[in-house]
Amino acid sequence: MRWGVVGRGICTAVVAVLMMGAVGGCGRPGGRTGGGAQEQEIRQIGSTTVLPLAEKWHREFNKEHPEISISVSGGGSGTGIKALIAGTAEIANSSRAIKPKEMEQARAAGVEPVEHVVAHDGIAVIVHPSNPVGELSVEHLSDIFSGVVTNWEMLGGPAEEIQVVSRDSASGTYEAFKDRVVTMQGKDRSREYAAAALKQGSNQAVLALVGNTKAAIGYVGLGYVDESAKTLGVIPMGQREAVAPTVDNVMSGEYPVSRALYCYTNGDPTGTVKQYLDWAKGSEGQAIVAEFGFVPVGAK
Repeated sequence: MRWGVVGRGICTAVVAVLMMGAVGGCGRPGGRTGGGAQEQEIRQIGSTTVLPLAEKWHREFNKEHPEISISVSGGGSGTGIKALIAGTAEIANSSRAIKPKEMEQARAAGVEPVEHVVAHDGIAVIVHPSNPVGELSVEHLSDIFSGVVTNWEMLGGPAEEIQVVSRDSASGTYEAFKDRVVTMQGKDRSREYAAAALKQGSNQAVLALVGNTKAAIGYVGLGYVDESAKTLGVIPMGQREAVAPTVDNVMSGEYPVSRALYCYTNGDPTGTVKQYLDWAKGSEGQAIVAEFGFVPVGAK
């Protein structure tokens, strides 16, 4: 009799625990449903140029919507697009347009990338502050970055070998600069970056290396420029006057090394992803774009 009562008590307790677990599991806030209808997580991966914007966007957005989990990481535009195709990111940040080959890979995987312009940017050419050269033409820059011109003396500078500093090939900035400068907007598609170029994984790394290397030249997104390096005016192809890398000149279209910044989603965004991107493209998100030295959407 005694063991029967104990046994019934144990069984009752086990059933109660199981019922509590079932109720707790069903009632977990923000959890995923089978169809993802209650998805509360946004993974945003890609361009290091867009990275500081995305970090500030998610912090400010989360003040209004703390229930939505947003994770942000860099790695380059190509990395972000690969993550979108693999389904490990809801948003791919990119400082270049998606490539035809990437679009083919996405569609083969059942992913339909949709483009969202979230800001505009100029790519500033930078040198060490002690460098006396103040401006260069697109053609001269192409000669430098492709390794045709290798000494500053040939351009009115000191008799020193030029150290070319570039972003790595996963970067959208690398692709944009190659298109607009190295190949001179497609005038010479055979041109590639100089083999001796020191490739860096981020804008900050390029800025630091150029700022500490007297004979160096590199390029960074306009929002990264600070006093540690000197910016050069760029003379557009076929013109004589140099144009400074400023927000106003990017807005007017005069500065020749500029581009759009993008977010890509799988199909038209819905739910929390749409809510977040609408916020980023709205007044609050675009105020952050201006704060970081980029050009807001609609300002050009």
